[in-house]
Amino acid sequence: MGKGAAAEPTCDACDAPVKATTPGKKCWGCGKVEPDGVTFQTCARCREDGLEPCPFCSKECLKANWPRHKKWHEEQKTGNVGDNNTASEKEKRVINTMRNVLKDQPESDAKKYMALLMRADELKLTGAYTAAEKLLRQAVTINDQNPIGYSALGEIQALCNRPKPAAEYYIKAMSLYPKTANASPAPGKNLWASSALSAIFWLNTPESAGDDPNWKPSWFNDDELKELTSTLVCVAPDDVRSWQTRAFVLCPQPDMPPQWRVGEAGLMRTEAELIEAGRCWQKVMEMTPGGKEEKRPLVARAAHCFRTAQVVAEKMGAQQKKLEEEAKAKEAAQTKATADEAIPAF
Repeated sequence: MGKGAAAEPTCDACDAPVKATTPGKKCWGCGKVEPDGVTFQTCARCREDGLEPCPFCSKECLKANWPRHKKWHEEQKTGNVGDNNTASEKEKRVINTMRNVLKDQPESDAKKYMALLMRADELKLTGAYTAAEKLLRQAVTINDQNPIGYSALGEIQALCNRPKPAAEYYIKAMSLYPKTANASPAPGKNLWASSALSAIFWLNTPESAGDDPNWKPSWFNDDELKELTSTLVCVAPDDVRSWQTRAFVLCPQPDMPPQWRVGEAGLMRTEAELIEAGRCWQKVMEMTPGGKEEKRPLVARAAHCFRTAQVVAEKMGAQQKKLEEEAKAKEAAQTKATADEAIPAF
């Protein structure tokens, strides 16, 4: 009796066959290849962290593979792939250091506030988001003018994939920082920039509109976003999201439609703005760990910006040439009319 073919491995969450060697876009979790006419959803946390979004064949597959994918996130953000010195471990050490400093401080509302934030952070690292949110809500009742608590609440909502609440908390955190980012010390600048980048990201998801598409802040429009992202790349140049967001605002990609308010003329961009967008994507590529395969999508985004800049330059050149020709024709007609008037009638 002959041996039967070995059973093809499948994903525990969705029963999709794992075909890691098949070319094309594959589910990060199980390796299922994206079928024709179907677009896999991508991980929202990837996008918020400034990483190239990883595709998943289903929510169930993402959920089943989340522990492994979360560890991958930490490795990508630290740049230490395979290293045990992850972001979570670093954060735990920071919490322990702060706790040792805090225990010697006299009792006060400030001490209670910080203790609640630290405990919430510990719960967040274990995935106990509901308990962490409860403590953070207590913290903001103690001090409703400190942006840190609202930013932390925004992160919890983001981890739970709740676009509108996440955007609202990040916007609240932004509003509590000085209007001019340069008025803050370095840590304040970084927190303001991080809150602003997260707010822009979640505001730009279609789901953030909720039942009222008009609730979004007045600054969420094309002109002010161009100004804001220009500030962000100066304030937080080491945050890859600054360059990614700036690039997206200056040249939205075909797969990333803008959700902010634009003028009647639509998104008008100059050749210089499009070239800057391409250079921003090149910066993102430089800051992204990995080899050619990991950087290939970023190269494609930069190339799209440069091609668009070339198209704009050609159109503007053709338009300028047409205007010059029309001006010359008009001038010639006026010269001829003047000459005709100078000839005396018989």
